[in-house]
Amino acid sequence: MNAANLFVQLGDLSAARRALDRADSESATRGTALARALVAFVEGDLARREGRAEEATTAYAAAAARFLESGQQRRAASATLARAEALALAARPGDAAVVFGEALATAGLDATANDVEVAQTKARLALAGVGVGEADDALAARAEPLARAEAGRGARPAAWRLAITAARLFDRSGERERARHLQSFAQTIFQEIRMASPEHHRPGLDADPDAPWLGALGPASPLAAGGDVALAARAAATESRLRRLLRINKRLNSELRLPRLLELIVDTVIELTDAERGFLLLEDDSGELVVKVARNIDQKTLETEEFELSRSIARRAAAGGEPIVTIDAAGDTRFREALSVSDLHLRSVLAVPLVVKGRAVGTIYADHRLRKGVFDDDDVRFVIDVADQAAIAIENARLLAELRRRERQVEALNRRLEVELAARGEELSGMKQELRENREALAVRYDYRNIVGRTPRMLELFRLLDRLTDTALPVVIQGESGTGKELVARAIHFNGPRKDRPFVSENCAAIPETLLESTLFGYARGAFTGAERDTRGLFEVADGGTLFLDEVGEMSPAMQGKLLRVLQEGEFRRVGGERTRKVDVRIVVATNRDLQRMVEEGKFRQDLYFRLAVARISLPPLRERREDIPLIVEHLLAKRAAGAGTPAKPLDPGALARLVAYRWPGNVRELENEITRAHALSGERISVDDLSPAIAASGQAETVAPTDFDSLLLKPRVERLERSLLREALGRSGNNQTKAAELLGLSRFGLQKKLKRYRFA
Repeated sequence: MNAANLFVQLGDLSAARRALDRADSESATRGTALARALVAFVEGDLARREGRAEEATTAYAAAAARFLESGQQRRAASATLARAEALALAARPGDAAVVFGEALATAGLDATANDVEVAQTKARLALAGVGVGEADDALAARAEPLARAEAGRGARPAAWRLAITAARLFDRSGERERARHLQSFAQTIFQEIRMASPEHHRPGLDADPDAPWLGALGPASPLAAGGDVALAARAAATESRLRRLLRINKRLNSELRLPRLLELIVDTVIELTDAERGFLLLEDDSGELVVKVARNIDQKTLETEEFELSRSIARRAAAGGEPIVTIDAAGDTRFREALSVSDLHLRSVLAVPLVVKGRAVGTIYADHRLRKGVFDDDDVRFVIDVADQAAIAIENARLLAELRRRERQVEALNRRLEVELAARGEELSGMKQELRENREALAVRYDYRNIVGRTPRMLELFRLLDRLTDTALPVVIQGESGTGKELVARAIHFNGPRKDRPFVSENCAAIPETLLESTLFGYARGAFTGAERDTRGLFEVADGGTLFLDEVGEMSPAMQGKLLRVLQEGEFRRVGGERTRKVDVRIVVATNRDLQRMVEEGKFRQDLYFRLAVARISLPPLRERREDIPLIVEHLLAKRAAGAGTPAKPLDPGALARLVAYRWPGNVRELENEITRAHALSGERISVDDLSPAIAASGQAETVAPTDFDSLLLKPRVERLERSLLREALGRSGNNQTKAAELLGLSRFGLQKKLKRYRFA
């Protein structure tokens, strides 16, 4: 019912009919007598607006009866007065006068109530229009204060209708000045209602039966004088604005600099609307509206402290997607709660959304803090047109700015890529040279990356491994504890033809004599207590692959005999078993003892020794290949960093010198434990203080290169010369590596390689 009443006021009669039909259906099924009375009253208003005066009187009569049934005497009186007004408008003055008298005589009528007084005044005005009742001037004098009172309490629809009717009465009675004042008052209120209404409802308001009287009160009225001149002037102004709009479109489309474009848009809006100030607000990344341009009527940029505008109005325009216009913002009920409106004493405000691809991305905002009613319908339409063109221009300028920004990024990336490619090319050239040197030095076929070393003894070891890897010969690996015997055994297996078969490792010294046989050969069910099922031994597990037996020198003579039989015949029996089993296993053994001396002392079977020692590999202790210690340390630090997911920690030169100087009785295993400990206990760098006390006290090590200056060995002398030249070049260049490389005739990458090789800080 409320929606239907609102649609009647807005002139959207089809929407009013749909809402009223629904309200009528609802009230008929579950509504009270009061609800049905209200529906009947709105039905009368709709019928009267549609020109069906007789049906309106019937509806008002039904409403009055239902109001009385509900005990609503005051509302019943209002409905009866509305019926009298409808009868008068239907040219039935006699009936109208009778009904008017009935309304005044209604029991319990409170003639001072606002709604009754308004209804009574409207009925009197209608009766006067058909020559019944009071004189025009008396009725007009009664209607004028009532119109202003209605406006004061926010009842604008009733206020403007009373005001324009009173103006007509004053005009008819010859009081033209009072008529002009009331007409202006009615126009202001009507425009406020119109501006507060959605755009698509404004034609309905313009079609209101009383609306034409806002422009002229009659042919003889002085208000209508000069109408043709005014119309011609208005047409000329419209043509001028259209031409200006065309020029503006050209300017907007030709301006590609976004900051200047935004200023141009705001200056244009101020020029078109005679606004005092103009602002352009755009959404930031968080969706908040931010002032991008603030200009005044002199086309000057406002200072920051002058950014005083109603952001609530700007936000509402952007959120609703429709323009907002107010004749007097301070008195507009829509913005009564907005502190910015009251604090700034705003009068005229116009806010139009900027829509890009169907989404509001900002607002064009203009206002005037001194004058009311600055913006009319033409202003709104022109600013909407400008906003449509401005949105396209802003989007084009933004896209162009983004394209130029991307182009600059691409250019910067290209320059950076050129520098990096040049550096990578230089680095690749150095790496290729290093690779050639390494290949020439190693001359090996297989990958031994897990065995770190570049000393002559290690290179000889790699060449020997190349020759043994492709064979099936048994191998004895001899070396001190921690020298990497198992790494060598794994390299033999995983580089050879058996790499896809199992590699099985066992330490003979770690298994008791009574269990070693069953571990190697397996056992049958019931062979001994606890043997509940047949179990394979390591020989069966390693069938087709490699069996690595560490510390084979610790094996008892009895086990040595059983191992010999497997090596000779390639077959064995499980402990407690009867069936002989054939296997194809390559045997690689390791020991830290001298097996040949053990044979001489009768502690190791000679025939087994000759069967195993078909190929022998001797691993040097770490103290005999100190030149490899920096490489091993670098490898271990990289391994620790990869495990922790962090960059490798740098090692102070002093700490590296202590590591090189130490004798390492535990060899590589001891070095790995030391690096693990130092890595865990150190901060951002590993210094001497992070090393174990015994290693930290080992002293600076220059023992890598012999200090006998009379020696004719080429390598030590070349190293001493290179160290001296490096120090001199760095001194001359102030430690600038690029300049030092130029002095030495090296690339920067080549210089860094040598600095790293000689462990320069």
